[in-house]
Amino acid sequence: MRWMKMTLIAGLGIILSLLIGGGFPESIAQSTQTLDLSKPRLRDRIQSAGFIASKPIPSWGSIVGSKDGAVNLTEGEGVYLKLEPGKQVLPGDRFSIVRLGEDITHPVTKKKIGTLVWVPGELTILEAKDRVVTARITKSYRSVNQGDLIIPSQPVLPETMPLRNLKKIEGNVLIALEEEENITEAQFIFIDRGRNEGVILGDLFSIYQLEYFSQETMKDKTLTLPLAKVGEAVIISVQEETSTALVTHSSKAIYVGDRAVSGQE
Repeated sequence: MRWMKMTLIAGLGIILSLLIGGGFPESIAQSTQTLDLSKPRLRDRIQSAGFIASKPIPSWGSIVGSKDGAVNLTEGEGVYLKLEPGKQVLPGDRFSIVRLGEDITHPVTKKKIGTLVWVPGELTILEAKDRVVTARITKSYRSVNQGDLIIPSQPVLPETMPLRNLKKIEGNVLIALEEEENITEAQFIFIDRGRNEGVILGDLFSIYQLEYFSQETMKDKTLTLPLAKVGEAVIISVQEETSTALVTHSSKAIYVGDRAVSGQE
């Protein structure tokens, strides 16, 4: 069953690679030491990738209404926001729209890591006279809904991102953005290492997984079984305890629980 899913998802990975401009050859990290972020489609995908929050989101407010009463809101539509007490905004202020997803459990320790946070879009404040203000959705990566929260806008991405492959940091793949079981090139993953462990934007992680061994061998705790490198991923967003990464190369499907290791091999 697993190899059938791998075959299906491999086709999707190829399509996604073509959409963002031909994929990411394995040599990208070794030759240029930068990641090209100039393509608008790729930039939008990164901005919408989201993150895992280990603490409550410091929301500035929420979407409580729309100009035409629509439920599924998109780019260009006007909305009403209810600000949190003490928060003040000005016309022209930009915010990211976020939505809380499911709780994420560590695949190895089984402990709760945090809550998945989606980023459906961005908006700009139009008029602000009281706690209920008007705004316009300037970007919609997926449907925007009433009840979605707003947080300060994410930093504008540079055209290129320098890659770092120096500090030794080891962790695990927690989950894929769209919860794919088989993860391939051009998809987003979350790892269980973040700012607290020294992760920064542009860190290059190699992904490793255990090869196929007999059940008897797997149960032998006296053995240290070798891991095979199956891909690479670049950090594009960092939180305190977790990070979001873009898979830039995969030689085979990547799975939740695989090892993610930065630093020189």
